[in-house]
Amino acid sequence: MKKLAFLALAFAATLSADPRTYTVTSDGKNYAMFTSEATLETIHGRTSSVSGTIDADAANANDAKVNVSIDLTTLDTGISMRNDHMRNRFLQVEQFPKAEFKSVSISGPKTVAPNKPAEFTVTGDMTIHGVTKRVTAPVRVVLIPESELTKSSRGPGDWIHATADFAVKLSDFGITVPQTLGMKLSNDIALRLDLFANAK
Repeated sequence: MKKLAFLALAFAATLSADPRTYTVTSDGKNYAMFTSEATLETIHGRTSSVSGTIDADAANANDAKVNVSIDLTTLDTGISMRNDHMRNRFLQVEQFPKAEFKSVSISGPKTVAPNKPAEFTVTGDMTIHGVTKRVTAPVRVVLIPESELTKSSRGPGDWIHATADFAVKLSDFGITVPQTLGMKLSNDIALRLDLFANAK
């Protein structure tokens, strides 16, 4: 009985805690990916060079702040010539090396329970190719308290696992729809973010 009471108090303390900063690091486990339906094939581009922060309080989840930066110079489509075209001709990574997202509002459940997925709608400003546009994305979040398993597989501290799937139009960011290896890409690009953020 005492153990149950202690666990209840510990859980209540977690929910009433001040906001914590969870850090997303470029450790090879986080990734950003795009998918484009070309004329003759589906093209995927991926990078694990993703960094950022999530400032969050489990008791006031809608007050969270999210900042994510994606290194476009490492974007890999699986073909070196296509990589060169994508990075240098279309994204112009020497001038615009990063894509960045900064949240402005979050809606969803007020509180988040440990190890239980929660669904949110996140709106923010996304900057690509030097152009900033307001975007909205559904985001699935799991708060993962430190355990022996997480320490051995991910590292010490508490974790947030966040995944988001949404779409953007290249033309909205001043990017001409590219012709790559004779195949026309779609103006509509599907994006996926899969991030683990850590607070020690």
